[in-house]
Amino acid sequence: MSTLQNLKLKKSDSFEDAIRKLEETVSLLDEGKLTLDETLSLYEEGIKLYRYCNNILDKAEQKINIMMDGEEVSFSSFDLDDFRGE
Repeated sequence: MSTLQNLKLKKSDSFEDAIRKLEETVSLLDEGKLTLDETLSLYEEGIKLYRYCNNILDKAEQKINIMMDGEEVSFSSFDLDDFRGE
């Protein structure tokens, strides 16, 4: 299936490319129309994409922590109003 080849992670993939591929991977897996071998291959590729994206997000969080002078940052507790100066 050529679609599966298009979903493989490439070194040149940006975060946005990898997220798009991951979303397509999940969609194909959810459909359940693949053979067992295709499913296993796609699942493995999905794990690679997930780890790649997660690594990029971890690095971004580290950069933000550095910019915040080492203050602990909890992204789940951010409120947009904190950035609007209200």
